[in-house]
Amino acid sequence: MLTSLLPFILAFLTALITIPAIIKVAYSKRLVDDPSLESRKIHKYSVPNLGGVAVFSAFALVSCLFINDNMLPKANFIFASGIIIFTIGLKDDLVALDPYKKFIAQFITAFIVVYFADIRFTNFYGVMGIYEIGPILSYTFTSFVVVFIINAFNLIDGINGLLGSISLFVCLIYGALFCFVDEKGLSVLSFSMAGAVLGFLKYNMRKRARIFMGDAGAYSIGFIVAILSIQFVEIYKSDTITDSHPWIHTAPAVAIALLIMPIFDTFRVFTLRILRGKSPFMADRNHLHHRLLDLGLTHLQASGTILTTNVLIVSLALSIQNQVQTAELMMLILLATVFFNMMLWIYEVKNVNRIQVIQRARSIASKANKNLASNLEKVNNTAIDSSLAEVRILAAKEYLAEPHESEAAKRFTQEVLENLERSKN
Repeated sequence: MLTSLLPFILAFLTALITIPAIIKVAYSKRLVDDPSLESRKIHKYSVPNLGGVAVFSAFALVSCLFINDNMLPKANFIFASGIIIFTIGLKDDLVALDPYKKFIAQFITAFIVVYFADIRFTNFYGVMGIYEIGPILSYTFTSFVVVFIINAFNLIDGINGLLGSISLFVCLIYGALFCFVDEKGLSVLSFSMAGAVLGFLKYNMRKRARIFMGDAGAYSIGFIVAILSIQFVEIYKSDTITDSHPWIHTAPAVAIALLIMPIFDTFRVFTLRILRGKSPFMADRNHLHHRLLDLGLTHLQASGTILTTNVLIVSLALSIQNQVQTAELMMLILLATVFFNMMLWIYEVKNVNRIQVIQRARSIASKANKNLASNLEKVNNTAIDSSLAEVRILAAKEYLAEPHESEAAKRFTQEVLENLERSKN
């Protein structure tokens, strides 16, 4: 257990130390998420969205230090695929990519780990009466699962603390479960990611986040969680249970319980978009966290509500898994999640007027913030132009004979610098 906790601590410290430097560079290079560019943005200020750089770097560094071939065979394919998905996410953070190009890259990433690393589902564990499956179905189904989980984790990254808290919870549980069966390599992967995410939460889980995860982080976390989920299900097969892990008898259902909030939210919003005749990839404000915000909850309250629901569902799955079959437990997990959604819907119906008032107030505030930002930019540009004109007049002279002219040149130069700095922020 100690060998697993050490990667957790080192990844945490690495992320904790590197994020302030990333924030500083992001502001200096204007690598920020600007809310004025998209109407559905929730935050009011420009915030760096490169948290994933710190998370993935800390995770990869610590994992490579502690994992060898004996602990995790074919780990090279996992890290190679991780670099690919991280790069795609980072490029999407810096320059928006077409959704279909992202999906192609995600499927390539999934194929590498599924085919070359042989990380795949080999059994449906009695769901729909199916047990062992052939290689072609195994490769195809597992690839779709990997891509789906990657995007599910990306879609819940909408408010402060949500993606980080869910990821931290999932990785800690997986880390402990892998420790119980002496899977040191997978345990290190789990705890390294958990530590890196915890370091990120120090700067994100607050009223005004200092940094966002970004697609690079969301894709990387989703990819690693997908790998951990597949390996967990395969290791805890019902036909290979021994005395070393007697209390996990329905591994597929437990894995679904761990990921239920991202899975359910993604299925729900995709279904609603298709029913309304829209592209399932068209962003909107229909996610669970958006609905909770519209009820008047803060970011941290909404994140806490969703995380608590996830924890309760996992607790339910673990407590009754010995009494039901895998398919039955999956159905109970789904019903529990639908019940949560129904309670939320009933509360929305009863408070529809309040929700409308909150939405209207936020719309007005958003427009006011955009107008203010536009006006400030115009004022700054005018001030910059005026200062530059004065500097050009002074610079045109061959020399500055009078002391007051030298002081004026310094003053005007300083004004230019200050106005430029204000225009960046």
